[in-house]
Amino acid sequence: MKTKNYNLMAFALIALFAAIRLVYVAYGPFDLSPDEAHYWEWSRRLDLSYYSKGPGVAYVIAFFTSIFGDTTFGVRVGAVFFSAAASTLLYLLTLDIFKDSKTALYSVVLANIVPIFAAGSVLMTTDVLFIFFWAAAVYCAQAALSGRDSRWWYLTGAAVGLGFLGKYTMVLFYPCLLLFFAFSKPERPWLKRREPYLAAVISLALATPVIFWNISHGLVTIFHTMGQVHVGAAAQNEPGGAARALSQLLDFLGSQVLLITPLVFAAGAYGLWQCFTTSRRQGRALPLLVFFTSAPLFIFFTLASLNGKVQGNWAVASYVGAFAAAPWAFAQLYERSGAKKLLKTLAVVALVICAAGSVLAYEPVILEAMGARRILYGPPFNRVTAWKELGAEVSRIRSEMSAVGKVFIMSDTYQISSELAFYTDGNPVTYNAYTGQRRMNQYDLWPGYGGLKGYNAVYVKGGVAEAETEVTGRFASCEREIFTINHNGRVLKEFSIFRCLGFKGTDDSREIDRF
Repeated sequence: MKTKNYNLMAFALIALFAAIRLVYVAYGPFDLSPDEAHYWEWSRRLDLSYYSKGPGVAYVIAFFTSIFGDTTFGVRVGAVFFSAAASTLLYLLTLDIFKDSKTALYSVVLANIVPIFAAGSVLMTTDVLFIFFWAAAVYCAQAALSGRDSRWWYLTGAAVGLGFLGKYTMVLFYPCLLLFFAFSKPERPWLKRREPYLAAVISLALATPVIFWNISHGLVTIFHTMGQVHVGAAAQNEPGGAARALSQLLDFLGSQVLLITPLVFAAGAYGLWQCFTTSRRQGRALPLLVFFTSAPLFIFFTLASLNGKVQGNWAVASYVGAFAAAPWAFAQLYERSGAKKLLKTLAVVALVICAAGSVLAYEPVILEAMGARRILYGPPFNRVTAWKELGAEVSRIRSEMSAVGKVFIMSDTYQISSELAFYTDGNPVTYNAYTGQRRMNQYDLWPGYGGLKGYNAVYVKGGVAEAETEVTGRFASCEREIFTINHNGRVLKEFSIFRCLGFKGTDDSREIDRF
């Protein structure tokens, strides 16, 4: 088949995946995840940065909700757009490096059917921006290295800087690039030229608003991020730490195998290794770039898992290179193998497993019909269910309470507070109560409810729980009722909703946590 036909097929496939995801986002069964709802909250208060991450995700949501409204579709359509753009970059990257349009087509197929990418393509989180800008940085760097134009380095710097606004781990691109130069002698003269350094300056310039915001807010993001990646931790040196570290490592690696699927994970690892060995043997720089913009990132999070919990999605950008390398390496292996039938069977099985996993991620009710009755009751699906029902119930209670005075809404977690802001009628301002039992979050940097003396409140907690004295002591009275959401005759979620009357106010009108 001619190259132009593969090009047409690739772009048609990307458009088809995007169309399917747009329909799913518009009519799918799941509510916003707590992270999505929280980022939407950020988008209502645009700033230079935020407590845990940069402003990129908030800007994207703000843009699309300004067009489509404060709806699930408005929040998530950005994820579909950036995933399609990332797929396009992956195709172009694979085509430029491996010079084979069929390999590039299969890289797009592979990326779009693995469960983690399929799910991430309909969830508006920082991961979809991370993948896009990481792919953009790799593509621009290879364009510069291939001699196309040295000014591609400036676009590389822009991609890293803009990616940093979405996720701070984008900064790891530069250590990966330095490792590439260390192992690629023919490309090392670039270290004596100005373009890569100007790229870094461009990245820094784009990151300056985030840096300024952090300086003016006590470096809260830096301390939060250090805790997230366990900087300074030494869990393996504590009593029982070695066993715990091993368990965390196996949990992380296991999550990667499940999210990518076992055969694709193995193919990606093999592909990256082939990039490394082929480049070292033949002196080809670009496959080596693929290796060093993927493997070190994955290794970084693998080592981090020894010191603490590392979420399965954190290393997602490391698969950009793996998706490019796996079809290329498989094609090379297939051509020289005497077991072509076996390899072809494994390839088909791998694609079927991926596709099935992605379909089940979109429609887990299929598993319910097959006997997995509690599939929606645990992660990840319990994070995207029952929020609409909770919002409707809180809307009803707030309406009743409004007959006797003004009412505000709060919860003990930022997740529930964010979901209530989105799903309660009118999208009211909500608050995250200080109970003395939680970590700091973005709500603590916004004006609190301390000045609402005389108001009544709806206070919501997850599960069947009592209200903290730090909360009830600030009201004349608080009465609890349990709200239960059922699914197929079973309790899906329960919430404790408190009708609190007569807020007494606080000494601190901003209600900023001190911990």
